[in-house]
Amino acid sequence: MGTMLRLTAATLVATALFSQSAAADFELGFYGGWNGSFDSDAQFRRGDTNFTMHGVPWEGLSFDFQGGAPYYGARATYWPDAAPDWGIMLDYTHAKVRADGSAKVKTSGKYMGAPAPNKMRVSDAFSRFEFTDGLNMMTLNAVRKLPPLGAARPYVGAGIGLAQPHVEVTGPGFPKTFEYQVTGVAAQVLAGISVPVGRRVSLFGEYKLSYAGVDADLAKGGRLSTSVWTNHLLVGASLRFGGGS
Repeated sequence: MGTMLRLTAATLVATALFSQSAAADFELGFYGGWNGSFDSDAQFRRGDTNFTMHGVPWEGLSFDFQGGAPYYGARATYWPDAAPDWGIMLDYTHAKVRADGSAKVKTSGKYMGAPAPNKMRVSDAFSRFEFTDGLNMMTLNAVRKLPPLGAARPYVGAGIGLAQPHVEVTGPGFPKTFEYQVTGVAAQVLAGISVPVGRRVSLFGEYKLSYAGVDADLAKGGRLSTSVWTNHLLVGASLRFGGGS
């Protein structure tokens, strides 16, 4: 609920700021889709434990309603009349990932005061290791419209911002952590195509690649450090306001 309130507030602020220019176009877009993440290393530290799980596989849970909403996003884009092919976009994405508990991965460092085993299952160390209430990202992006393909309009973009995942970690030596945190930098690149279906409404499809840095506080003095690279395929609709061309 807190995330939705922050998203609503950000959208309203963006609307108030951008719509002051009557000669410009302003778009509100909403989307759903699919996400899948690459394997990544994860380091855990607390007390006499300081070990790394190498190549942790992440399961995308794009259509899972348990533990929060499925994959969704919202964006606000400003297209200035002075440069109508360039836009400034505030983009919020709510993706969901969970470490594959059945995966047996290489480990290194010290686990529970002893050398970490050469390999161990993720579920042997953690009963819960996930961001299923959201691997959330808020980014500010530059967007460029490309030459039209008939009525359709391709576009590309890139941006940077903040990652705010819901950190969920529980395991031997790691008391339950279950909270939203701003954990580091988020960044993304994207490419898509928009098709008008009316004077003010367009449908769009898009691919984007995102990065979320996670340097999170765990309960009772623990730390988690990892990086999550994610593929996104999304579809959505946008509503245009303003008097620009």
